[in-house]
Amino acid sequence: MYHWSAPLDLTDGPAAWHGIACGVTFTVRAPWADTPEPVRTAVAEALGASIVGHVDLHGGMSPGPAAGLWLGDGRQVFVKAVSADVRAHNHAMIRQESAILDVLPASVPAPRRLATVVHGPWIAMATTWADGATAGSWTDASIAAVAGACRAASGHRAPGLLPPVAQRVFDFDGWVRVQAIGAGDDWEAAHAGPAAEVVAGWERWTAGDALVHRDVRLDNTAVGAEGRSAVLLDWAYAAAGARWIDLAQLAADVVATGHVLGPRVAADRAYRLLRTLPPAASRFVVGLAGMWCIRAATVRHAVMPEIATWRRARTVALRPLVTRLIADLRDPPAG
Repeated sequence: MYHWSAPLDLTDGPAAWHGIACGVTFTVRAPWADTPEPVRTAVAEALGASIVGHVDLHGGMSPGPAAGLWLGDGRQVFVKAVSADVRAHNHAMIRQESAILDVLPASVPAPRRLATVVHGPWIAMATTWADGATAGSWTDASIAAVAGACRAASGHRAPGLLPPVAQRVFDFDGWVRVQAIGAGDDWEAAHAGPAAEVVAGWERWTAGDALVHRDVRLDNTAVGAEGRSAVLLDWAYAAAGARWIDLAQLAADVVATGHVLGPRVAADRAYRLLRTLPPAASRFVVGLAGMWCIRAATVRHAVMPEIATWRRARTVALRPLVTRLIADLRDPPAG
């Protein structure tokens, strides 16, 4: 979840740069300049070039720095870092993503890992810079570009290093647990039961051997300036699973994040995409809504206190689509 709104402009050097927003912001990121000097030096040595400038990137789910670096040999690269003393989870995710990027086939639309360094409690990973942009909302062009990237990735067999997707899917018993703790409102009271029935057995019907990114959101993508291609970012949750999973997650995010033309268009585009996929993809979207619902209700986060509100907003935005999908799954439409 570390993204930027434009490629680095190097024409005027680092003095012309300023902080770039990168997706949804849940916690304040430390600036790259506050990264311990031995870590910054180790990154430069691993990259084989001096760091002559940088731009801090803001947003995401880590308190650690994320930056675009300008190297003395003319390259521009991306780096993210964190101390385990600040948040051990993000430290583990960088280590995990480093291993995953190394085994992805070259034809997968993903950044390439250039270096990972560990110094004391700190870890930093540098990757190739993913040219592209993301707006605050989906467009028809960005949906098509990211759908193409998802299909390109899932066209590969998952490398043996990756676990089954069931190990990367969390809280898919969300609707069952909502029933157990008590529905939050009338919609949940009416729909949690049918939704739980739809999602039941998810470990079985999500299984497969395709490469799955498993965290497709608008802010985890870089869409090319021409609007016809995209790179998928943040691969820490990659897994082996059903080929349609990333497309189902894309459909959910189009509604949850929003379309530039409004919520009705978002729901229409998501539904159209799901109609091209197996029924299990619709079940997955219902499961995602339950995951966000139960997490919003039960998980409190000291580092990211706003995330509960974000999760709640996503599940509420998905309600009309979830209602329609449950009806379809019970009585499949013709055609």
